[in-house]
Amino acid sequence: MQSMTGYDTAVGKIGRGRIYIEVKTLNHRYCEVFFKIPPRMGALESPLREFIQQKLERGKVDLFLRELEPVFGEAELVLDVALAKKYQKALKSLQKALHVSGKQDTISLLGLERFVASKEKEGNYASFSGAIQKLAEQAIHRLQQMRNKEGSFLLKDQKKRLKKFGLLLEKITVRDRHNTKKRIKPALLSETNGQNNFAGKTDITEELIRLKSHTKQYAALFHAREPVGRKLDFLIQEMHREMNTIGSKACDVQISQHIVECKSLLENLREQVQNIL
Repeated sequence: MQSMTGYDTAVGKIGRGRIYIEVKTLNHRYCEVFFKIPPRMGALESPLREFIQQKLERGKVDLFLRELEPVFGEAELVLDVALAKKYQKALKSLQKALHVSGKQDTISLLGLERFVASKEKEGNYASFSGAIQKLAEQAIHRLQQMRNKEGSFLLKDQKKRLKKFGLLLEKITVRDRHNTKKRIKPALLSETNGQNNFAGKTDITEELIRLKSHTKQYAALFHAREPVGRKLDFLIQEMHREMNTIGSKACDVQISQHIVECKSLLENLREQVQNIL
C-alpha cells in the first residue's frame, strides 16, 4: 500500500551548469502534472510530463525546476558604446549651452548599468531532456520511498479499523439471530391466522453476508502489489450502502447503535483511502 503524498528534491550538473528539481505529490483521482519552470525551458514540459506519468500512476504532481548555474554558461556583458558616445556628446552640448566649464564623467553622472547589459547565452534545453529526466528520477525515487513509508502507516491503521468493523458486524449478527428467534413464533401464529407476514421485511441476512464478503475482499487488497485505492473506495461505497439498508430494516436499538459505529469507521476508512494509490 502506498500513499499519494510525497516530496523530494534533486540537484545535479547539467551541461555547463547545475539544475535544481523539486517534486511534490498530493492525492488526486488521476495523474496530473503541473510545472513551475522558466518560460525559456518550456520545451522540457512535454517529455517530462510523459516521463513522470510513467513513474507515478496517480496523484497531483507539482514539479519546480530552475537553474542554479546556467546550463549554457554564464551570461555575457554587452557594452553599448554607441549609446555612451551619444550621451557624452549630448552632455558636452549641454555644458556649452549652459556655459558650464570642466570635464564631466558620463558614467559617474548616469551610472554604468545604463551602458552595460547582461545577455544570457541561449541554447536548446530539449537537448538535455534525457539528463534532466534522470535527475528528476532521483527525486521521484526518494519521493516514492516517502510514499511507501506513509503507506505502511496507513495500512496499519486500516487493518486496525477494519478489524473493529468486523467485530461490530459479528455483534450485529448475534443480535439479529436473537431477534429472529423472537420473531419466528409470532410469524407462525400470523400465518395460521391468515395474517400478512412482515418478517421478510426485517430480514438482514443477505446484507450481512455481503458485508462480510466485502470485508474479506477489502482485507485481501492489503496484500496486493498494484494500486488499490480505487478498489478500496468502491468497496467502502458498497459497504456503506449495505449499512443503510440494514438500518432501514432492523428495528432494534442495539443494532442501530452498532450501525452508527460502523458508519463512523467506514468514513474514517474512506478519508484515508482518498490518499491511497
